[in-house]
Amino acid sequence: MLGRGVLLATIVATLAFTASAQALEFTSPQQLPKWAGGEPSLTFDPSGNGDTYVTAPQGIPSAAGAAIGAAATKGVGFWGSHDGGVSFPEVLNTGSGSGGGDSDVEVGADGTVFVADLEAVAADICTSHDHGHSFPDCDTPFAKNQQGPENDREWLTRGTHGEIYLTYHDFAAGFPLIYKSTDGAQTFTPCGTIIDPGGPAAQTYTPQGGTLVSKPVVGRDGTIYVEFTTPDQAASPVGSALNHLYMAASPPGGCDGTTVFKNTLIYQNADADLGKIFQAEGIDGADHLYVTAAGKTGANQADTNLWLFRSADRGAHWSAPIQVNPPNLKANVLPWVAGGRGGDELLVGWFGSEASGDPNDARNAWRYYAATSFDGGESFDYATVTPDPIHYQDICTQGIFCGLIPGQPGNRNLADFSSVAVNPATGCGAIALPGDPENHSPGHEDDDNFGSHAYVALQKAGPSLSPNGADCSGRPATNGATPLSSSNHVCGDRVAPRSSISRRHLRATRRRIRLSGRTIDRVCNTGTSKSAFHGKVAKVTVSVSKKSGRRCRFLTKKGRLSRARSCRKAIRIPVKARYLGHRTDKTAWSFRRRVHLPRGKYTFAARGTDAFGHRETRKRHYNTTTKRIR
Repeated sequence: MLGRGVLLATIVATLAFTASAQALEFTSPQQLPKWAGGEPSLTFDPSGNGDTYVTAPQGIPSAAGAAIGAAATKGVGFWGSHDGGVSFPEVLNTGSGSGGGDSDVEVGADGTVFVADLEAVAADICTSHDHGHSFPDCDTPFAKNQQGPENDREWLTRGTHGEIYLTYHDFAAGFPLIYKSTDGAQTFTPCGTIIDPGGPAAQTYTPQGGTLVSKPVVGRDGTIYVEFTTPDQAASPVGSALNHLYMAASPPGGCDGTTVFKNTLIYQNADADLGKIFQAEGIDGADHLYVTAAGKTGANQADTNLWLFRSADRGAHWSAPIQVNPPNLKANVLPWVAGGRGGDELLVGWFGSEASGDPNDARNAWRYYAATSFDGGESFDYATVTPDPIHYQDICTQGIFCGLIPGQPGNRNLADFSSVAVNPATGCGAIALPGDPENHSPGHEDDDNFGSHAYVALQKAGPSLSPNGADCSGRPATNGATPLSSSNHVCGDRVAPRSSISRRHLRATRRRIRLSGRTIDRVCNTGTSKSAFHGKVAKVTVSVSKKSGRRCRFLTKKGRLSRARSCRKAIRIPVKARYLGHRTDKTAWSFRRRVHLPRGKYTFAARGTDAFGHRETRKRHYNTTTKRIR
């Protein structure tokens, strides 16, 4: 329990934040020059010195592209910034002439920049010790440092003690593999087994179905978290739906050659299809985990939505899917997620279209969107990063089969993902996204150069993803990284209470009503009792209504129904409420009244208001119920 002085200080800080907070906003995306920009990867130097790096693959083998006039002779386009992504003076082509399949970028604790270039037979690892100005071991057209045999969709991840992890799945069987380097990525050795032979993922994995592996994240204690997805065990090897999501976790400290990762089921549904591409995972300052996936979580869903799964206990248990995109966006693809510096903070970015629920529909016009949350995904603030469409027509979600089905759209100009990250110096978000607005635009529907550009957008308004929640001004900061923190003084006062009605105790007749329930106002939920700030429910009201045509009649304080009025203009009656204490963080309430009511079907609704005036407005299945009075 917080002391009175600490609680008062927290309330004052929260009020100050509420008064100063601005709407989430990003700079106009800056197009990065010269190289192709599909599926750009984005990262910051962890020291907070402002160094920011973006990479994008150039097509495999890149040397063949150069032979027909493409700009790149090696596999990776690289852009480096030293002011937090405002400008990019480093514009290089690195990697291997036999690479260009996929790329990724990571920065070590000592500032070394690592770039991975996919060659299929392996990944070429390029290193820079001068902040991305040069990559000497990748000066020649062909690879000098090949790592990870038989490689597909490689990722690089920084460990907590200088180690670098290389994660991918192999071509032959789609099996997820992880390697570890302790010598600056010069050599890598196997680092355990991601799929536990005795765990749940082993029951669905098959070589013909394979896996989709997300870029791993590492917790503060060195635990490696690898999210991966499989289809049904009996699924077709071509075009099967990815409907089993798992998290693999190493022991604290990381992995070695004998490690068996613990596998935990995140979500599964036989009718789900969550590979609308890719899944992504993030981790915040409290080691809360987040996974985003685009697609459908069950049968009879017309739209392709963006879903969030979260865990507050280091991956042991996971929430039900939470829809991130607003309902006007019918198709949502290429998501990415990054955790903030404090607990319960996250940034999500993705492409969305209002035209069709099918991403493969050529009627779509795509914009890029971002959302931040300071309560672990309970609520979101949204920003449209590209007010004008940045891509037209379809985004093919069939992977390597795109364009191979006669008569079907197969646009893969953007490749498979976008990237978001949080600047460690400011806590402000950054986005690297692909775009090709010149292709298939109005008046140029048949024009297509089959490529895209990389763009970078920076958060310039709205609260930062850091424990102090300072507003993002758009100005770079290079005075060191904001420390990770399990506390979060921002998330609190932005969330309205949540009420529930006890259906078991609901009693309603023509002469008497008895209603009871609970209301909770969880201001901050970082998973640690020392940092939790429990809110205060100031008031709970109930409304009782009966439909009269298209209007409603509401119960008044006198126990009778009002005249018919708009159903939106509810008459809410205050009820008796009692705070149950910090252990439960709940307020119990009850309502009893003698009434004079006609027979019919009635709707009962409860709404809470917290101490800062935030009123519960959403209609949910647990704060609204119906009953017929006979």
